[in-house]
Amino acid sequence: MYTIYDVAERAGVSAATVSNVLNNSNKVAPKTAEKVKAAIQELNFIPNTNAKILKSNNSKIIGVIAEEIGVVFTSDILKGICSYCENNAYTISLCDLGVEEQMNSRGIKQYKSYENTDMFKEILQKNLNTLLSSRICGLIYIGTHPRDVSDILPKLSIPVVYSYAYTKNNDFCVNYDDYYGALLAMNYLIQKKHTRIALISGPIDSVPTHKRMLAYQKVLLEHDIAFRPEYIKTGNWHYEDGYQKCKELLELKSRPTAIFAMSDKMAVGALNAIKDAGLRIPEDIALHGFDDLVYASYFSPTLTTIALPLRQIGLETAKMIHSILSGKSPEKPSVLLPCSHVPRGSA
Repeated sequence: MYTIYDVAERAGVSAATVSNVLNNSNKVAPKTAEKVKAAIQELNFIPNTNAKILKSNNSKIIGVIAEEIGVVFTSDILKGICSYCENNAYTISLCDLGVEEQMNSRGIKQYKSYENTDMFKEILQKNLNTLLSSRICGLIYIGTHPRDVSDILPKLSIPVVYSYAYTKNNDFCVNYDDYYGALLAMNYLIQKKHTRIALISGPIDSVPTHKRMLAYQKVLLEHDIAFRPEYIKTGNWHYEDGYQKCKELLELKSRPTAIFAMSDKMAVGALNAIKDAGLRIPEDIALHGFDDLVYASYFSPTLTTIALPLRQIGLETAKMIHSILSGKSPEKPSVLLPCSHVPRGSA
């Protein structure tokens, strides 16, 4: 393996000059810098990054822990993080905890239950040790969905930003605005002259469910529409929940003219339940989803839904940790980004 001294000898300059070129210093004349770069290329010289880190005390490496890299939302968030870091000379070191795979293989349904297992703690610590040993200057933790991950990480001496997750500890977090997204959905259905609007919600102990439920109730109240408890069905975000809960709604004597499902997976379940009942969408029942999953535009009719600002969440997360590393503390620790409405054929 060649050293900086071999490059200096090949270029006919001092080792200090080579160091200046490697550090993009303007102290070196352009012609000399070109000679050094040519020598570096000829020798296929790779700088000693660890030595550079020790000297500068700034690795420009940001560690990223993703709870589940296979989740559809995570990939877009990562694209945003990588885009920002690439444009600002940061390198990403990524670890995947494989949370969904581990939970599924053990039949565990609740994230909190899995977080308390020794296996999760061991996997998390192992990945954290790997990142810290590479001398990362900051850490991003990406959740599988927005939920409370307070105290999931030990106290660290480097900045941490939580993406697509939140804590109760006033930590730095970046998420989307559930409440605003649900307002968009409900106001759209109201504009379409619906007054009998049913709701297929997520789990009752979920914060996103609570925020979307608040928006649902607010819009009904603003338009003097009575709240009907029989129009509220609780699911668990999945296709099967949407199908079964929609069947229950269709059996009501005064069935709804519109259904707002809090996830696209549940909306697709509802879509098939409506079709199986011999009803038309949106002529007999309008249907509105939430998430804008990639397949939302593949169904017939295409699914009206709410798009999450996933890539922007990644960009803002990386921007926030960059700001902290630059000594500029963000104005507020928690950032909520607005969702957008995607009108299609189902509503």
